[in-house]
Amino acid sequence: MNDGRKTEKLKRFNGRLLVVDDETEIVTSLCSILSEVGYDAVGFTRGIDALEILSRQNFDVMLADLDMPAMNGLELLKSALDIDPHLMGFIIAGNGIVHNAIKALEIGAFDIIAKPFTLEVLRIKISRAVEIRHLIRREFLLRCIFENSPEGIYLMTPDDRYIIANKSMARVLGYPSPDELIAEQASHGNRYSGPEGRMKMKRLLQGTGTVTGFESRLFRRDGSSIWISEDINVISDAQGRVIYYRGTVKDITGKKSSEETMRETEKNLRLLADRAERGRELCMDMIDELCNTCSDLEENIVCFLRALSNAVDGKRAWMKGQSERVAACSLKIAHEIGIDEAERNNIRLAALCRDIGKLSLDDSLIDKPSRLTEEEYEMIKQHPVQAADLLQCIGHFDDIIPLIRHHHERMDGRGYPDGLREDDIPVGAKILHLAESFTAMTSERPYRSALSRKNALLELKKCNGSQFDPRIAQAAIKALSD
Repeated sequence: MNDGRKTEKLKRFNGRLLVVDDETEIVTSLCSILSEVGYDAVGFTRGIDALEILSRQNFDVMLADLDMPAMNGLELLKSALDIDPHLMGFIIAGNGIVHNAIKALEIGAFDIIAKPFTLEVLRIKISRAVEIRHLIRREFLLRCIFENSPEGIYLMTPDDRYIIANKSMARVLGYPSPDELIAEQASHGNRYSGPEGRMKMKRLLQGTGTVTGFESRLFRRDGSSIWISEDINVISDAQGRVIYYRGTVKDITGKKSSEETMRETEKNLRLLADRAERGRELCMDMIDELCNTCSDLEENIVCFLRALSNAVDGKRAWMKGQSERVAACSLKIAHEIGIDEAERNNIRLAALCRDIGKLSLDDSLIDKPSRLTEEEYEMIKQHPVQAADLLQCIGHFDDIIPLIRHHHERMDGRGYPDGLREDDIPVGAKILHLAESFTAMTSERPYRSALSRKNALLELKKCNGSQFDPRIAQAAIKALSD
């Protein structure tokens, strides 16, 4: 029998806990006590029910009694860790504590709690587990971003030996993996062609501690050479001595081999350089985050997502502030409909983060002046999925992931990525879709002038029922008419 219980509190929870014990009284008591000290505690009397909810929701800690019928605590913990390897699992045991502790730790338990235990001991152990869980997941997220960055990122000693490199850096130098790049670098000696240029770069670093857009020729693994552009920062010790160079690399061989084309398209290349600079600055911030601890994980991740949103909007002058305008428009519509404050906050955050998946797209697709091919359009249509996948890695924004994934769906099923129709589309996603469309229509674009507010509202009426939800369109017309 499913006997899940959850104590509702008007407070900020310190973490989500899953309590599993075959005795209903113990589940009820533990959930109540843990909720009182600030945790979001959910309880079950059967392991199979706990696994079912764990497959759908994120939890920080699981407390499981060792002796339970059908599925004991060790069996439950093993299955739970298959679902969420980062789950902090505790086994509560009365007898055979040493033997059971060894078995639990072998499975992957965070700790074992011996009966009887005090609330203070339980609170301290859970608090430590939640803190470690957050740090592990934060490190996983930042490492995911580092390893999948489209630009090469490295950490190098002053004598040009790579200490850390990502997959893009290995690819630039012609290696299958970063490990092979680091392992084989000694046999290749100095990779830089033209020591004078390298010495000039180091003199610049001595003076300012940073170099942006430094161009040089580099030898790849197979002996061929390429042109690269580097952004480099100096990392020094307390005495000011250089211990590392931290940098990002972009292959610019194609650009260097076509100087005539570069002169003819100087204006476009300046815009491209600006976008690349912002992208490199963002990568630098990501690397810096890897070196710092975090006292409030969720707040920092929200700030990080806002930074990604700004990076998307900042790629083009005419898009600057676009996400903030979509968020403001969405909130007006949500308020008109009567959506509560918590959901309005989710809609605002989703509006700011909705297009972060575009960071993985080639700029040439977004800026292409001619009609997109079917294949190119399919690539564009994946950006909501890529944004949702990135947020899924975080594990703290389950409420906004559906809004972002489906903010390009239409009532008639002709939207993307999943072709949802009518009530299958989340209300928040419908609001985002309409707000984004209205903001785009009333904004200047390089290829067209902005529509007046009056004409944009007429377009909303025209597409009411086919593209937009009638109830939301009616509320939007009222909220946006002023």
